[in-house]
Amino acid sequence: MKLHDYEKKHLKTLRKLLPECTVLLKSDGTFPLDALEPVALFGEGVRHTVKGGTGSGEVNSRYFVNVEQGLKNAGFSITSDKWLDAYDEVLVQAKNDFIREIKQRAKANHTMAVMEGMGAVMSAPEYEFPLEGGGELAVYVLARNSGEGNDRDFVKGDILLSDTEKRDILALNAKYKKFLLVLNVGGPVDLSDVCEVKNILVLSQLGVETGDALADLMLGKAYPSGKLTTSWAYEKDVPRIGEFGDKNDTRYKEGIYVGYRYYDSVGVKNEFPFGYGLSYTDFSIGCKQISCEKGNVTVTASVTNNGGFAGKEAVQLYVSVPSVELDQPYQMLAAFAKTGELKPHQSEDVTLRFRMSDIASYSEHAAAYVLEQGAYVLRLGNS
Repeated sequence: MKLHDYEKKHLKTLRKLLPECTVLLKSDGTFPLDALEPVALFGEGVRHTVKGGTGSGEVNSRYFVNVEQGLKNAGFSITSDKWLDAYDEVLVQAKNDFIREIKQRAKANHTMAVMEGMGAVMSAPEYEFPLEGGGELAVYVLARNSGEGNDRDFVKGDILLSDTEKRDILALNAKYKKFLLVLNVGGPVDLSDVCEVKNILVLSQLGVETGDALADLMLGKAYPSGKLTTSWAYEKDVPRIGEFGDKNDTRYKEGIYVGYRYYDSVGVKNEFPFGYGLSYTDFSIGCKQISCEKGNVTVTASVTNNGGFAGKEAVQLYVSVPSVELDQPYQMLAAFAKTGELKPHQSEDVTLRFRMSDIASYSEHAAAYVLEQGAYVLRLGNS
């Protein structure tokens, strides 16, 4: 396939940016790898990598590099072809059953199958065959798709892992010296059943070069530096007050308590909190200066790379405002800033700014946005 010059330019820029969209959840220092080596690949996301969601999230492209092809492009040899072939057969049958179910549902509801299937996503199928693959390195790619017209739910094969996924992930973690769980997902999954896995990467859904981006990360040609934009909570902690998924009306009964504002306010510890994300290295963050002039708050922070790899850190500033007459969450994100690339032991100062008017709240009694009297607390950190 011949690419136009403008496409080559865009893809070159894209390749540099993709790793910054990935989030490292857990690491024991195994990755990045020192060199190429045989790899055993497992999971639906290896060959059926999701590049984007359904509906408005789906984009037609001239080519797409899945995880299997991306690792082959980088020079990896795959040792688990037999497993991947067997899974493909299971997936074909599962998709046929899913289409049949959609048609039956449409007939029962007196609708068209195309409407009944809008946004519908097939749950991960169960299967029974051995995890065959040589070498000391294994990668399991967990894939989840979703899109408009169909909310995700706490069921097996969606937010929850299926029984076979849990079984295989734990078995691979115990069997292989080097194991990486890769999450090819567009939203949270509950990892509480596989929390013993020491290396977990949210690859996300990165478009046409998703597979190449993973290879870059595994080999240390790039590094993860993204942060979670939503809280990954346990099922028991998710509030049930909303009316999500109602076809006619959705009333925002949760008010200001959305996402981390709720979890922080009620003292719930998430599986992985809002703003969370590790790196191949370690950073320290220190506050150097704070000022407030004419309603503009400025915080200068010093960030130092204390580890042995290059990396970037996203510094986050949270503020707690007094609650006198108006209800307020425990804290809210006021500003954030990302460093440039920091080499080992290199430091950089970053500046975070916000206006006091940005954190004002509307008072129905005063018919105006107000800042109530009291202590305003700033917290500087990385999640």
